Amino acid sequence: MDLRDRLARVAAARALITEAEAQWDGAPPLAPRSDAPERPFTVSEKRFELASLGLEIVGIAPPDPIVLTHLGLRGEPPRRWEDVVFLDTETTGLSSGTGTYVFLLGTARVDESELVLRQHLLHDLAAEREFVAAIHAELDAFRACASYNGKAFDLPILRTRVVLALRGELAVDESHLDLLHPARRLWRDRFGSTTLRQLEESILDEPRGSDDIPGSLIPDAYFHYLRTGDASIVAPVLRHNARDVVSLVRIADRVARSVIDARAGRAPDHAPAALALARVFDRQGEDEAAFCCYESAYAGGDAVVRSRAALPLARALERRDDVDRAIAMLETLLGIGAGTPSWREQAEARLRRLLRKRWRARGNMSLTCRTSPASPVPSATA
Repeated sequence: MDLRDRLARVAAARALITEAEAQWDGAPPLAPRSDAPERPFTVSEKRFELASLGLEIVGIAPPDPIVLTHLGLRGEPPRRWEDVVFLDTETTGLSSGTGTYVFLLGTARVDESELVLRQHLLHDLAAEREFVAAIHAELDAFRACASYNGKAFDLPILRTRVVLALRGELAVDESHLDLLHPARRLWRDRFGSTTLRQLEESILDEPRGSDDIPGSLIPDAYFHYLRTGDASIVAPVLRHNARDVVSLVRIADRVARSVIDARAGRAPDHAPAALALARVFDRQGEDEAAFCCYESAYAGGDAVVRSRAALPLARALERRDDVDRAIAMLETLLGIGAGTPSWREQAEARLRRLLRKRWRARGNMSLTCRTSPASPVPSATA
């Protein structure tokens, strides 16, 4: 990028960075303390009532290991929500190389009936070691972390900074809930994009205002803040990060709610989402929940979703001894030419298997009828 392009980006960033009149939630903005320039880093804290965030699962009911699996958990499940830290980073660049610094870490944790949001902001890159030591100590208190694409971005960068600054290890991601993947399963086919910003608008019904700073401009804004020391330059970055972290918690709650509803027989009304949940339930051995979701996907899906749901649904019907229904479904789909050649080959093999099973069952029934003792015939004098 040449100097002219860089200056244009800086100008665009400054145009978006104002001292912001309106708040994202009506509360005072999180910003560095007035003595921030004299300190290498500061920590801001804000508390939210769980009820005010509309949470129904996260922080309310004990975490269910199966629900955590749907949330993308890798590793040992935590026993309490208090053991999970939700996190999001802001960095000096978009690459994960050693030249990229974490300058802002936002975390959220459950504390009884409240969600505690904390933001660590670095004011001087020369003090990175002290800053990294502080965030390392904070993260080390948790058993698991939750992020949005953190497995690919946030955690590798944090791990790199901990290694370079402290020669230490970051253990919190051994049990990691990366919510990007369950969000994609549930909502990508409906909304296309599954960025946090898109999900806020589509799932939480809370679109961001025009005062939100785009993520691509955040590094430039931070470098400008380092040069000027003007707290108003970094305030929009703090608000952006705070909203990302709180939205992360709320999206986790919506995913968990979808899973629990499906397990109770209330599958998503969006067929691709029902199919995605069905596959996870299938892998977890939750046959009833999987069957409910496969049925919903087949009933409400288009031709592509129906063909994808048909084979596992036929298998589920066979396990429930509803062979006739499975046969009728596959015969119908094959009769209208549904599916790819590979799918049709599998469907035909499954149909032959089901037809043989039905033939054997009817043959055994017929044999039983023929060999059963004849009923006594009444005598003529009776």
